[in-house]
Amino acid sequence: MRISLVKGVTTLENFINLLKYIFFGAVQGITETLPISSSGHLLLLNKIIKLEENNDLTFEILLHFGSLIAIVIFYRKTIIELINNFFIYLFKKDKSKQTDFKYVWLLALATIPASLLGFLFNDKIEEHLTSLLTVGISLIVTAVVLYLISKMPKGHKEKADMNWKDALFIGLVQAVAIIPGISRSGSTVSASLSRKLSIDNALRFSFLLFIPISIGATILKIIDYVKTPETSIITIPYIIAFLTSIVFTLISLNIFIEIIKRSKLSYFSIYCLLVGILSISLNFII
Repeated sequence: MRISLVKGVTTLENFINLLKYIFFGAVQGITETLPISSSGHLLLLNKIIKLEENNDLTFEILLHFGSLIAIVIFYRKTIIELINNFFIYLFKKDKSKQTDFKYVWLLALATIPASLLGFLFNDKIEEHLTSLLTVGISLIVTAVVLYLISKMPKGHKEKADMNWKDALFIGLVQAVAIIPGISRSGSTVSASLSRKLSIDNALRFSFLLFIPISIGATILKIIDYVKTPETSIITIPYIIAFLTSIVFTLISLNIFIEIIKRSKLSYFSIYCLLVGILSISLNFII
């Protein structure tokens, strides 16, 4: 009987731990696309819910890679169209493809600021700006930005109307989002709307911009993983969390698009404000 009880406790503990993995995957998926900062939420959760892999690069890479895959799936037709039209114009000079050719270059330009900042200062940021206090302040900043943008009139710029100034400004704003608590999607969509991009174009540009940045960040994490032999191997709970991240990223992306089309960014502003206050409070408790 004693052995049975011990086994039962072990099974229960394993089940609870598995639920934690699923929860982390869901939070990653939901917060990656919604303008509420996935990095800030995961850092906050790591302080509250203890998992063995709190500092495990394997787990972190898989969660973010899940969101990347989901966004690629969601925009797969747009990505294929842009790539095809880019090379058609490049080699055949088909004028009907020139807009997409320019659009790809604008995405590349917007990628540069965050890429440089991440490559040069990511280690410093992770070392000095990953406290609950930083996350709390950053979430409050995100809340203010979202509220201000929610009050702005809708823009009308489509792909053909964008210029290098729009792309560079959006890219510079995205670079700031490397700080935990500053929402990447929130900052880039807000920057796009402030440059008078239409809602559809702002969403498309923001999430297409996420793809090269996420690929670069994943590569850097993999390099760190290779240099860190104590990181663990991929296990079944990791895979479940990874799949959960994909599913919930797709769900939250659809939700975000619908909400922003209804001009309800202020809802996210209120949420970020409340979580920001909570994070600051926990900084002095935990």
